Amino acid sequence: MILKSFQLKKDLKDKSNFFLLYGENEGQKEEVINEYFLKEFKGETIKFEEKEILENKEIFFDACLNDSLFASEKIIHISRITSKIYEIIKDITSREITNKKIIFNSSLLDKKSKIRQLFEKQKNIICIAFYQDNDYFLFKIASDFFKKNKISISSENINLIVEKCAGDRKNLQNEMNKIFNFCFEKKKISREEITKLINLYEQENYFELIDSCLSKNHKQVCKIINNNSFGSTEVIILIRSFISRIKRLIELKKLYLKSGNISETINIFKPPIFWKDKEIVQKQVQLWSNNKIYELLDKVNFLEINLKKNPNFSKNLIFDLILETSNN
Repeated sequence: MILKSFQLKKDLKDKSNFFLLYGENEGQKEEVINEYFLKEFKGETIKFEEKEILENKEIFFDACLNDSLFASEKIIHISRITSKIYEIIKDITSREITNKKIIFNSSLLDKKSKIRQLFEKQKNIICIAFYQDNDYFLFKIASDFFKKNKISISSENINLIVEKCAGDRKNLQNEMNKIFNFCFEKKKISREEITKLINLYEQENYFELIDSCLSKNHKQVCKIINNNSFGSTEVIILIRSFISRIKRLIELKKLYLKSGNISETINIFKPPIFWKDKEIVQKQVQLWSNNKIYELLDKVNFLEINLKKNPNFSKNLIFDLILETSNN
């Protein structure tokens, strides 16, 4: 049974004993587990990695099927599952269990995934997808956080923090906690202090590269790539930055279609666009058609999925796409 993340209610855990949480938004998944499963839970919590279960599945079945010596209820959480564990999942979900909630946590699963199809088709087990948050929603989370903690911070500076997180709610929470701890004895923070706290200088290289790419500035793209040494481990951040910028451009195009005025569109856009970026953003809106920007988003999403399967080629693949896009 498919359940949308926005449909979550307090009685979620009463609907089933088996839950599949999949997608890239680890921050939101953590929030759901803490809020709907662990909050006020008095029973035993058991955590497994997929590797542990594959090496000794009897331990897993014992935890799922037998009562605990320490508590009347159990929550069993299995992290980073893949298709390797499909038969085990199929087996355990076909059994009747009591006083236990079993949570399977996976990264992004495509529509052909056997695990995803199993949970989507069965009515007694729940499947929830967790997609990346858009910048507007992350901006709202950050804004509410700073208001609640009475920290004075401008909209432009909140936008800096959101951009650094590249669509990841967990990263946003980490950055907000840094700032909260820094502001322990004061209630205002400057742009310079934020920049140091969130290591923005390095992040700006990613966004400068992507903005130049989306502006079709091939010369600047080549210059940035040649003048920076992006390691293989940084490629995923670069891809997330790419996706974040594309999604922002899609939202800008939608707003521009309604307003018909490019300057007004950029000025009223939320989260706010920093003044120094307005010219390049305007150029991007004018250069890209709706069809082309959605085609590019599909390419980057496809690339991200394949990079996880073939990480050794990740650096070349992303730079090939950036160079090709900026030169077309």
